[in-house]
Amino acid sequence: MATKTIKKIELNKIKSTAKNINEFVLDTTELIVDETLVRTSDWQNLAEKAIKGGWKFAERQSDLTFKALETVKKTWLKSRENYKSKSN
Repeated sequence: MATKTIKKIELNKIKSTAKNINEFVLDTTELIVDETLVRTSDWQNLAEKAIKGGWKFAERQSDLTFKALETVKKTWLKSRENYKSKSN
């Protein structure tokens, strides 16, 4: 009879410990998921700002490129006219 009592107590301890471990794992998993969602949101906001800033930068660069091309074209046309007038 004594062995049955010991086995019963050990079984209750095992069940209790397993329940505590399960609760701990569930709580930890919930914390990890919550933190992951927060961090993901932060990274999405950062990426959105970077993309918007990148578009603004690209727009400025294209404006500068076209202005430079217009300047080169005007200079080339003037040089061509000067060359023609000196050639004749």
